[in-house]
Amino acid sequence: MSGRKIDERPVSIPEVKEIMDNIKEQMEKIDAEEGMSHFQEITYNFVNKFAKMETRIAKKIIKFLMNKHAIEELFAINVVNINPQAVSEIRSILEKSFTGKSLSDQQLEVILEELEDIKTS
Repeated sequence: MSGRKIDERPVSIPEVKEIMDNIKEQMEKIDAEEGMSHFQEITYNFVNKFAKMETRIAKKIIKFLMNKHAIEELFAINVVNINPQAVSEIRSILEKSFTGKSLSDQQLEVILEELEDIKTS
């Protein structure tokens, strides 16, 4: 199967998982015996192993970080992919971010609490 580029934008691992689930489903409908290519299979296994939340929650967190805290999209996606649990972890993700480097430990703690609220809602 040859691919063609339709769109290019950064996405989180949970979003890739959703995309790969759709591809797997389509490939099984087309040719259940052949299925996905080797590369697609490797990608599918990777995202299933490392997706730390549902796509719906991932998109909600990315939107929240970008809108409420003005964190750039790539850094918001990295927060979703890594799923930090401590201030030091989120600081290391956001330290190169224009907005993130100016956040105090207290502000980062609040962000972590807000992220937990989003994940449990």
